[in-house]
Amino acid sequence: MKWLQGTHIGVNISKNPVVASISISGKKFFWLSHYYSHTMPLCSQCTLPSDVAGITLDDRGVCNQCRTHHAIHYHGEAKLIQILDACRDRDKTYDCMVNISGGRDSTYTLLSLVKDHHLRVLAVNYANPFTDPQAIKNIQNTIRILGVDFVQFSLKKKLHENILRNNILTWFKNPSPAMVPAICIGCKIIWPKMLKIARQKRIRCIVNGGNPFEYTSFKKELLGVADGADLKSTYFSNFTGLLIQASKNSGYLNPRFLGPTLQGYLFGNPYAIGSRLMARNITFLDFFHYVPWRENDVLARIQEELEWDFPKDLQSTWRFDCEIAHLKDYMYKMTLGMTEKDDFYAKLIREGQISRYEAIQRLEKENRIPIDRVNKLLEKVDLKHLQITREDPII
Repeated sequence: MKWLQGTHIGVNISKNPVVASISISGKKFFWLSHYYSHTMPLCSQCTLPSDVAGITLDDRGVCNQCRTHHAIHYHGEAKLIQILDACRDRDKTYDCMVNISGGRDSTYTLLSLVKDHHLRVLAVNYANPFTDPQAIKNIQNTIRILGVDFVQFSLKKKLHENILRNNILTWFKNPSPAMVPAICIGCKIIWPKMLKIARQKRIRCIVNGGNPFEYTSFKKELLGVADGADLKSTYFSNFTGLLIQASKNSGYLNPRFLGPTLQGYLFGNPYAIGSRLMARNITFLDFFHYVPWRENDVLARIQEELEWDFPKDLQSTWRFDCEIAHLKDYMYKMTLGMTEKDDFYAKLIREGQISRYEAIQRLEKENRIPIDRVNKLLEKVDLKHLQITREDPII
């Protein structure tokens, strides 16, 4: 191998036996020491493999999640209208607030509240430094076409960039699927600012656009949260699981970022303990917990009415709005051999929105990692040495 002459090479197998790295002239590349293929079969009804946390198959090849599945209960549009009507107040400037990202669901939620329910909505956006350019264009088009007021805010002193860099480096020292969400801590510390804006504008209702298919099941399993655990048990089990994981990799407890990390846990979503204490007089409303989420309907309306679009080099319209999502997919695929999309489509199958065949066909395309985008993200946070190569067998 003449091309290796004069080149210093070092190979390291990490504590995680799935992941290895090679250093060539000081430049580090990661790949799978043996490709994590599913040695056990997929569920015969959905797309989940039996060798992933919390998944077991019965003698018919059906996974436990399919066996125990209960159809999603929607509260209904009548209940939604009742709550929204209670938030109308002509003595105030706005009836409610929506956090928009440029993604499909938050865009649709804002569209429906304005056009279908005739509410005076304040659109709010966190200026995420890793927002995809197309998502920025989607936000601009949506605000212009709907004619709503818009407030944007950011985090100071490159906090998001610095904490992301720290957590990426920490994760690659000891890759763990349970700690992949740690790279998203930057977006979990925005809720105090969101709530402050709501109070300043005297807004009593915040409407969220997330849909019930997005709550990834295996994340809880990886942290030791029991299936079906109530909110309180889930909260404390999550905390315990995170502490156990962090104790194995102290970089997550870097003193520089310990404060924001704790804040991310306390305010990670509207229903976290910090958010609930800070917003006792604010109603949080999950739009798609009242009306069914149907992908084709969502996409058809926002594309036709709001000029919404997604990058054509990507195969999926889901979660492209944040560039970090592609790195998350890579991390999950490194350690689990699957991504959150596998869990997402499994739920759609159970709800009868998609066939198993179509889900498998879509996963074959959508689980391909856009390595150029991942490498651009790594370069943006000064981690160019963590290059991902096309020779990686998971690409």
